[in-house]
Amino acid sequence: MKTPVTKKDFRNHLTYSWWKYALLAVIAIFGWNLIYTVTEYQPPKNKCIDMFIFGSGEQALLDVYMEDVRQKEMSDMEAMSSVFQVLDETYTPMQIMTYVAAGEGHLFMLPKDYFQNYSSEGSFLPLENIPGLTDWLDASGVSYDRGWRTYNETGERHLYGIPMAAFPGFSQYAYGYDEHFLSISVTNGNDENSAKFLKLFLEDMLDPNHTIPLPAETE
Repeated sequence: MKTPVTKKDFRNHLTYSWWKYALLAVIAIFGWNLIYTVTEYQPPKNKCIDMFIFGSGEQALLDVYMEDVRQKEMSDMEAMSSVFQVLDETYTPMQIMTYVAAGEGHLFMLPKDYFQNYSSEGSFLPLENIPGLTDWLDASGVSYDRGWRTYNETGERHLYGIPMAAFPGFSQYAYGYDEHFLSISVTNGNDENSAKFLKLFLEDMLDPNHTIPLPAETE
């Protein structure tokens, strides 16, 4: 005959075994999140644009801008996003290397030192190949000489980044970006749309009076 469990026995059990239930709860939550992440729909690379900005800024405002561009100028994209990444001497190099190697992210905005290092290693696309880009930069009076870098493996020079110092409109979204360069990852998997967004973004940010678009009103 089984001995009935008393309240005292139950309290003693919880006292010495509470961690088992906590562990089970953590495992359950982690498992659910993993299942959700694996099964959640992910847009293909050619239907999304992700821009990684290494520095600080107004994330919410830039999110509004990205969605506004998607709706008005690039409606064939299923998702467009931007992420401000905290600069850290230890982790930032690993982040950049991991993103590029894994093909994550389409556009990168990096401080000068990081831009120079990774562009010389061939991490970014040559921007002079984007139709009309350099003609527009020249006509707009934008100096982009500092964006030319030598690819170490071949010794060839290419325009791997656009200096952001010439784009005052971006001051509404980010802080201390004057020494940053905007580039397109060589592994982005969506060259045409990445180039299209880069041109639209630069055109908007060249305007010092660029206004932040308001979210679309819902009926």
